[in-house]
Amino acid sequence: MTAAQSGPASETARLDDPGFAEALTTWIDALADGLARSEGQRDLLRLARAELADKESKARAAVGFSIFGTLPAAVFEAVAPQRQVPIALPAASALTFLALDILDDLADGDWPAHWGDRHPAEIELTGVLILSALVPEALARTTGDPALLAALGAVHRRSLLRMADGQREDLAAPGPASWEMATARRVLNARGPEQVSGYVEMAALLAGAGPATVRQLAAYAHRLGGALTLTSDLADLLSPQGRDLTQGKRTLPLAAHVNALAASERPALLARLEAARTSEAEREALRRELNASPAVAAAMAYRDIDLAMARAALTRAELPEPGRLAGFVEALAGAG
Repeated sequence: MTAAQSGPASETARLDDPGFAEALTTWIDALADGLARSEGQRDLLRLARAELADKESKARAAVGFSIFGTLPAAVFEAVAPQRQVPIALPAASALTFLALDILDDLADGDWPAHWGDRHPAEIELTGVLILSALVPEALARTTGDPALLAALGAVHRRSLLRMADGQREDLAAPGPASWEMATARRVLNARGPEQVSGYVEMAALLAGAGPATVRQLAAYAHRLGGALTLTSDLADLLSPQGRDLTQGKRTLPLAAHVNALAASERPALLARLEAARTSEAEREALRRELNASPAVAAAMAYRDIDLAMARAALTRAELPEPGRLAGFVEALAGAG
């Protein structure tokens, strides 16, 4: 039996276990080290996993939970309160998030400093390796039921295709001035929220939920993911630690501000946005302007709508123990 075959095939845990986050990290580490074919490959995967641990930790500190690691496990337990969660499920979700985030950073021309002097092609290879090898292997270890496994795979592929199309539209847009709000909202919904809803749908299927409950939980997750993305986008846009202005990212709050301007006013702002990629003084001036922008404040009303819709979908799901999932909505509502 190979190292990959003898890896963490069927471990389970509960979210209330104090060591759940550590167990998830250990499971992912064992999976990656078992599948890697060389020390060079292991080194790249270790750098990626350090990035994942940092992002998961920051998410828990900000809103009390990780939407990619914790949420699928919480949904599984809400549907099947007496069963333990197969760690492979939140592992697959977290790894998918990691791979797509790595590839998104490359597309934006900026990536975390811990990659050091690694060539962009190595970083891209790492993202592709995680998505094409580690994620399918993790999914394969969620269940021994071939029909259920095929259903999970179908959801995963559908989510990836929708996210990829959102990314295509994002990359194709030449700048914030080209974004109408409907376009910005469509791109937002096709990326992070689609991944969140896909893995929640898989969690519900794996836990044995009926079709109506699966649909409502997927809708709940999609809306929760949309609200979290808007919260994160606004924080990145306004925080000195945020990288969106440096990367020139087109987020919905920024698109709202640009599109509220008269056509004659947009070129000057777009020039400032370009200058902000290399000038901290310009970034600080833009942060003050955006923080006071009525258009940015109005755009954040989408977040409140998403949270309201998440609450409604969760009610319609009629779960035996929805408390934790309801708590995620309220935690996000209180995050600003």
